[in-house]
Amino acid sequence: MKNHCTKHFLRAAALLALIIYGGNILAQAQSCSVTWTGNAGNGSWSTASNWSPRKVPGPTSDVCIPTFTTADGAGLDGSSSSISVHSIQVAEGGSLLLGSGRVSIATSLTNQGFITLYGTTLSAASIALPSPGEIDVYDSSSITCPAFSNAAGTVSVGAGGTLRLADNPVQLQNGNLSGGNWLVSSGVLIFPSDISQITTQGTVAYGTVLSLDGTGSAVQDASGHNALATLTSVGSTAVLALFDSASLTVAQGLTSQGVVDVSGSLTVNGTYTQASGAGSNMGGSLSATSVIVQTGSTLGGNGTVASSITNNGTVAPQGILTVTGNYAQTGGGALTEQFGSTLQVNLNAALSGPLNVTVNPKHPPKSGATYTALTFGSLSGSFTSLTAGFTLTTNANSIVVRKL
Repeated sequence: MKNHCTKHFLRAAALLALIIYGGNILAQAQSCSVTWTGNAGNGSWSTASNWSPRKVPGPTSDVCIPTFTTADGAGLDGSSSSISVHSIQVAEGGSLLLGSGRVSIATSLTNQGFITLYGTTLSAASIALPSPGEIDVYDSSSITCPAFSNAAGTVSVGAGGTLRLADNPVQLQNGNLSGGNWLVSSGVLIFPSDISQITTQGTVAYGTVLSLDGTGSAVQDASGHNALATLTSVGSTAVLALFDSASLTVAQGLTSQGVVDVSGSLTVNGTYTQASGAGSNMGGSLSATSVIVQTGSTLGGNGTVASSITNNGTVAPQGILTVTGNYAQTGGGALTEQFGSTLQVNLNAALSGPLNVTVNPKHPPKSGATYTALTFGSLSGSFTSLTAGFTLTTNANSIVVRKL
């Protein structure tokens, strides 16, 4: 349930960011020589009476798909599998569904609505995804565009789908992915080059989201290799999310100043560092040579950290958070738990700093109620403070908190 809610939160947060960002974009007016009406009632691009004027668009046509309309083409409507036009503009709330044919756009494709590719070969001189435009991909599709800009839209690859980008988007330059939402759900997204950084333009929250959801989800380079193996940093307000059974391995250390959500599996062949301002939800498994939580950052969740943790910030279990190695909490660090959660340390717990206990105001614990705040293989040091209204008892392999 937590994973499900987190995914919907990220999608909602991303949409909010798109709306905020999109509000700063001045849409360029484009004249429409042909406008979709759908008057024929069959949804077919190739039916003249679906257009105004009543003529199927051709190579010189500037096509507009208005709000609350849906057009099917490129073979999806059972007719011609080839479309060639001068430009296409899809309005917010409009939809264009394209089949396994070829779509050639001489100049620009501007999408503020929804475009769905079902095995489509799409080419355009430029593509713009302003807020809240979205391209959804199923089957094996490709986009050839030297000026593909997804600054504030969404590219989503669905189950079993593959999207091959022949050119790097404007937002991926010199290994830095900065802008847009890139969602892969048991599909494959192929960039021409690798990604070493995920950053955000300006201060827009969730301005760049890269999400893998489900088994088989992958981001690859043109050679078919893991394009994220070179990832070294997640910037402030950017998001890296691994949902359900999605897994990712990076070949070196990884530093996050943004949001890292690991409900799947993340392997870091080096140190995983959470810098100030960063947050994470470890609902799955994080494996690293070591984990450092710096001042001003929070590592939370109910999964497993297959490493040792040095905590200078905040560690916040939500249920049982397991650390397979050692746990060292400095004087500047804090263990913050809602009553009933547990930090489970397999080896040594070296303690300093506070134990902060919160309660659910709707279901507060009764006087005398207890829970196990910490378990460990061995213990050194002690918490220097405890939230008022509680006491703690240190046992051979655990620390138990009691409500006064």
